[in-house]
Amino acid sequence: MSGLGATIEELDKVSKFRTRVGKIYPEPDEKLLPWLRARDLDLVKAEQMLRRHLIWRRNNEIENLKHWRSPKVFFPYMQFGFDKEGCPVFLMPIGRWEIRSAIESGDIVPALRFIYQALETIISSTNKTGIYQGTVICDFDGFGYRQIAHRTVLQGMLEVLRVFEANYPEVLKAAYVINAPTIFNYLFTLIKPLLNSRTLAKVQIFGPNKQKWQEVILRQIDADQIPPFWGGSKPGRDEFCSDDWFMEPLPPNFFKRNGFNFDEFGEEWNSLKVPAREKVLFEYFVKPGSDSMLKWAFKTDGYDIGFAISYGDDDEEDYPVKYDRINSHQSREEGFLNLDRPGKYTVQFDNSYSRTRAKTLHYCIEVTQDPCDENFNEISMDEQVEKK
Repeated sequence: MSGLGATIEELDKVSKFRTRVGKIYPEPDEKLLPWLRARDLDLVKAEQMLRRHLIWRRNNEIENLKHWRSPKVFFPYMQFGFDKEGCPVFLMPIGRWEIRSAIESGDIVPALRFIYQALETIISSTNKTGIYQGTVICDFDGFGYRQIAHRTVLQGMLEVLRVFEANYPEVLKAAYVINAPTIFNYLFTLIKPLLNSRTLAKVQIFGPNKQKWQEVILRQIDADQIPPFWGGSKPGRDEFCSDDWFMEPLPPNFFKRNGFNFDEFGEEWNSLKVPAREKVLFEYFVKPGSDSMLKWAFKTDGYDIGFAISYGDDDEEDYPVKYDRINSHQSREEGFLNLDRPGKYTVQFDNSYSRTRAKTLHYCIEVTQDPCDENFNEISMDEQVEKK
């Protein structure tokens, strides 16, 4: 088991573990050790985890995925090549995946099967190396509020992570999250409790500074294994190596941005001028019983701007988001607000304090109404941790 670097204690535990599970899981030592490591070499807990995994495989007909062909490529991905130790490297352009569209179109079941099939493909590729581990690069370029503000999207993403952690222990050698937008911080607070400490230690997160993440990745992976779009020199039809993606070539213009209405994170924004000594108001009306969220992101050219969100009419309004002058010319401002009261909400961009200078504002505002489980919140994530 040189590929997994087993210690003497681990080898002894593997021998004992085989005595307990050898009949239901007749696999080599390299495939037994990950279950032990995932449960800190506790034989009883490792056996429980393995038995649950076998039940999950049977209930979800995982073996049949070898012969199943998805009706479409829901989430394009590719194997780059191999790292400097011979482990396969995969790219998951999560920021460009149409997760919400798959859910809203009613394709959640085949989309999940597509993901399970992708996990099985990764496992098969790692097994061929004799090292049993792989590296994943998760590119979040283009990931925005439209995804994270949809509760079912969040539920789906967290369910996939839960499945991965429960059924594919120690298959991850390293994970590089690149081009992570600011909103990723919120997503990671939900992800973090689902991952054990061994998995978390393998994850590195980078923002949009290409130089920083390229430097780290190229220490582990030779440039000729990485397509040029991600800073390598891998040969291919184009900078994305579009012919090498899973199942079929990469769709045309998959990574293309069209003009200035798309920001560096892929969000499509509107633009307008806020005249000097004036305000621009956007009004949103929430019906009783609706489950809504208001999300916003904005930036300005060269100068700050006032921002607030008020609730109610002029006579009885209050401010769930209090007024502040935002330095949105230095970094984009973003946030969201649960609209838990019916009535009128007003988003205010205030330039009334400027005597002569108009402000150029770029903004993205959306109210989402998700018919989802209202019990989905951070408490349910804590309950998942308690079950582990």
